[in-house]
Amino acid sequence: MKARDWDKLAAAYEAEVCDIFVRDRRQVIARWLQARGLLRGRKTLLDLGCGIGSFIKKYGRHFGDKTGTDHSRAMLRIAAARCRRLKDCHWLQADAQRLPPALRDRGDLVVCSNVITFVSAAACVRALRLVVQCTKPGGRIMLIQPALESHDAVVALETGRTTPRRVQAAIVRRDDRMQRFFTREGAAALARAAGLRSVQVRKVWYPWIDEGITRVPRGHELPWDWLVTARR
Repeated sequence: MKARDWDKLAAAYEAEVCDIFVRDRRQVIARWLQARGLLRGRKTLLDLGCGIGSFIKKYGRHFGDKTGTDHSRAMLRIAAARCRRLKDCHWLQADAQRLPPALRDRGDLVVCSNVITFVSAAACVRALRLVVQCTKPGGRIMLIQPALESHDAVVALETGRTTPRRVQAAIVRRDDRMQRFFTREGAAALARAAGLRSVQVRKVWYPWIDEGITRVPRGHELPWDWLVTARR
């Protein structure tokens, strides 16, 4: 999607988009932040592709200097309004594939949620390398990546058809756009290809209703995204 498409979506973002920082049913993200000591010490935060600012709104009070970027100006206006009570917030219009040099070596924590999903695998690696450059040496990166295994499980539940196991990734149509979804192995491989170390991949579960499913047979696992964490 182009910036103007996200501008059109901005006003309905909360209703139309599964915002994992709000919808994380088991508080996986909060527990990871706490365990790594990132919610104390007023560390520097970058949220690249921040949308309407949900991560900064929820966790920003624990950080010092905070910068949110997005290529949609309308998203940034909403983010600034939602986070207006937080100090030391900055908002910058920037494309994830063309991040400005001023952001290099900036973040103790760099967050990038459901942004590195380009159809081209090479574009994903290039963009993630730019994200890595924005992280301080030794700093931490948190990525949210769409889970191919979860998508396949939802399709099987809806249609009764199973999908042959895919090794790393597949292109999936979601609404009116095409996105690259990753297996656990694929999400880890992407992070390593961008030069990250100490890579870990976990599930972050969200409600069935976010997949449009209201009645789920007993025993089915909640849908999930991948939480990919690493160090520069």
